[in-house]
Amino acid sequence: MTANPKPTNRFVSACPICSGAAPRMAYALPGFDVLRCPRCDNSWRSNMYDERQIERIYCESDYEENPYFSYELTTVEEESAARFRNYRRALARVESITGAGRVLDVGCGSGTFLYLCKKRGWRVSGVEISEPLAQRCREAVGAEVLTGRFEDLELPESGFDLVSLWDVIEHVIDPVSVMRRVRELLRPGGVALYCTPDEDSLLARTGRLLYLSSGGRYSYPALALHPPNHTYFFSRRGFRRIVDGLGLQPLADWSQTAFFEHSEMASTIQKAGIALIEGLAGLADRRYEMVVLARRERGTGGPDPQAPRAASGPPPR
Repeated sequence: MTANPKPTNRFVSACPICSGAAPRMAYALPGFDVLRCPRCDNSWRSNMYDERQIERIYCESDYEENPYFSYELTTVEEESAARFRNYRRALARVESITGAGRVLDVGCGSGTFLYLCKKRGWRVSGVEISEPLAQRCREAVGAEVLTGRFEDLELPESGFDLVSLWDVIEHVIDPVSVMRRVRELLRPGGVALYCTPDEDSLLARTGRLLYLSSGGRYSYPALALHPPNHTYFFSRRGFRRIVDGLGLQPLADWSQTAFFEHSEMASTIQKAGIALIEGLAGLADRRYEMVVLARRERGTGGPDPQAPRAASGPPPR
């Protein structure tokens, strides 16, 4: 697994998303705290990484050797059936809006999502910070892949029908700026797709209950749900407010199970407990990850794209 660099000493006490000045301590974890903003209902790590440290996590380590990327695309649909079910569900929703057009997958890894998109008739492009993974995607999928931080790359504005970020937005330093850039890259009527863990999922709520009731001594699954390479931890309600405030029209959101593919920490007993929790969570659509679709509005009206609406007051209850 990736060795995480020491974070910067910059302690981020005001909310980086809405500038709320009175965050609450959610967790005290090894190496960092998790602070939660009651104003916008999102969370972040207290000592934030800087750009150089982010690059070290994904470019100067064994990140590309993570088993998550270690499959052959010719057999991946069988070996990763749950992930492909998630992808197909999301693409079906997008295609009902845009058809199969041009897609940019940010953080495309070795190309799993782009592989499926190409099979369904999309014109595929990607962005990947890890050059070995970018090259793997080019060779396996035949996609055009730019290497580097998404925030730094020159890309065609209004050039894409779909911009997707699968498990990416929780890794960046400034998610609002990234989401604003996504909006700029979409054609009018184009769709942004975000997938990220949900702090309001039943699994996250259970982890928090165990953490609080044990006085912080029982840190699993809270520790696994707040890994050191994540910079932000969103709630579904808080995330939707950011999307809405950036001039994107929320279209749909739902939950999906992805915990087993991300965690190497769980024991057999813990995995059984997680499976039970996720099964129950599915009844209320509160599984571990949320998927959010939002469309760039046609025309020039709409919300001010310079600031999330979260800055104007607390979310509705």
